[in-house]
Amino acid sequence: MRAPEATALALTHRVEALASALRAANVDPRVSERLLGSAAAAALDALALELILAERPAPPVAEQPAAPAPVRLAA
Repeated sequence: MRAPEATALALTHRVEALASALRAANVDPRVSERLLGSAAAAALDALALELILAERPAPPVAEQPAAPAPVRLAA
C-alpha cells in the first residue's frame, strides 16, 4: 500500500472512531455534525497535503558547516 492510501485509511478510521465516541457520549446530533464535518475537512486537507508533497522531488541535502571550535572561558 502506498503512503497516501495508508494515510487515507488511517484518517478514515480516526473520523469513524470520533463518530462512535460522539454517539457513545450522547452528544447532541447538531454538535456531532459540526465536529465530524470539521474532522472530515481536516482529514481531506491532510491527505491533499501528503499527495502534494509526495509529487515533489526531495530537496537536495545541504552540507552542514563544520562546527566552530569551542571557546575556552576563564574560570
